[in-house]
Amino acid sequence: MKGMAGKFIAAAALVCAAPVVAQQETATHESAMSSEALDGFAGMMAGLFQTEPLTDEQTARLPAAQAVVGQMMPDGFYGEMMGGMMDKMLRPMLSMFSQPEFVLGARLAVEAEAVEALGEDEQAELTAMLDPAYEARGDAMVEVLTLRMGGMFSAMEAPMREGLSKAYAVRFDEGQLADIAAFFATPTGREYARESMALFADPQVMQASMQALPAMMNGFGDIESAMREAMAALPAERGYGDLTGAQRQRMAELLDVDLAQLADLVNPPKPLDETAEQ
Repeated sequence: MKGMAGKFIAAAALVCAAPVVAQQETATHESAMSSEALDGFAGMMAGLFQTEPLTDEQTARLPAAQAVVGQMMPDGFYGEMMGGMMDKMLRPMLSMFSQPEFVLGARLAVEAEAVEALGEDEQAELTAMLDPAYEARGDAMVEVLTLRMGGMFSAMEAPMREGLSKAYAVRFDEGQLADIAAFFATPTGREYARESMALFADPQVMQASMQALPAMMNGFGDIESAMREAMAALPAERGYGDLTGAQRQRMAELLDVDLAQLADLVNPPKPLDETAEQ
């Protein structure tokens, strides 16, 4: 049952994926990433998406693009939209996980059939013994998560607006930007500008995305076999025993360790299926 919850949340996160790195508090916990580590990770992720500097012509179009994007993403819009979307997604999800059957399955070391055999009132009675506030716990979790995520998405708003403006300046010429601005000046255009970004978080779109999850997951197929087949023609990874004497000596020099210690420092290669499980 716990595994099912983890897979469900992971799948939901996949559907709602945005270019976001979850922020961790840096001051108190040993496991929290430092601000330097976060900056480094963000820089590494940003480096995956190489962009060319704007040309002089594109730079000249940037103010017009910013005006268009400003109508699509006014101040406060992104945080409000994403916070609302996460609330709609998390609330039913967490309420499901706070149901008596799920709570008892996680808290009691008994067979699932024993819990399922109980009536709803009996399940509720047992759950209340273990957690008197189980009904309110899911709501409290949603409130905290939605508030934190709303703040996180709000912090993304300015960079998102800047990036979207540059993308519009690159993809649309001056005449096209003028046409878009003229359309946005009409009653229908104003409404479209206001709703266009929010359409991606519409319940209809989210429901369709959730329904597509099985097809998305099945699309991977037997990925381990495919990877194994793709790597079959490549030279095998080397363990310590496969290295020549010269290679061992050079590795010890590069790592600045005694040659006698090297065998303990070189981990053997792992099979692909074992690596995939970690």
